[in-house]
Amino acid sequence: MDVLTSCDVDALTNSTNMATSTGRRDKAVLLLAARTGLRPVDIVNLRLQNIDWAQGQITLTQHKTGAVLTLPLLADFGEAIADYLLHGRPDGVADDQVFLRSQAPHVGLSTSSCLYNVTAGAFARTETSPRNGKGQGFRVLRASFATRMLEGDTSLPVISGALGHQGIDSAKHYLAADEKRMRECCLDFAGIEPR
Repeated sequence: MDVLTSCDVDALTNSTNMATSTGRRDKAVLLLAARTGLRPVDIVNLRLQNIDWAQGQITLTQHKTGAVLTLPLLADFGEAIADYLLHGRPDGVADDQVFLRSQAPHVGLSTSSCLYNVTAGAFARTETSPRNGKGQGFRVLRASFATRMLEGDTSLPVISGALGHQGIDSAKHYLAADEKRMRECCLDFAGIEPR
């Protein structure tokens, strides 16, 4: 499974050019993906009304499952979103999507596939690659988020809930990325020693 170390995730999220509106947007997108594990389609569809600044949470209906998901609005990506909204998002746009195209017409991003360029650019700038593969998309950030939770002894039902899965079976494949605990499952050769 393609996963990144915490240092590599930090390198990716800090690789954008904050002097540009695109860089501010991309930093917010990368942090949101890295800290919540949201799918790209849900990031693209994020609306201004989904963010409750007073309560410190994001509530949205997931595209894939149709389930309502409520996530904490963590300081780092909350600040990045606020910075983009205040200093990077084009003024006077009627579109209520949070993340807009950086070139005219300034409308909401149309597909989640356009976000691939955000992660691919970050991977290229940092020359980062996953420890178990070659992926460079949002799945790597999602898998890395789940792996960090596993390494922090977070239970599978909590991870599944955070990722917006309908049940824990969908999150079980992340167990394979937890190399430390997988090694604990290895059997020795007692009773079946090679000759």
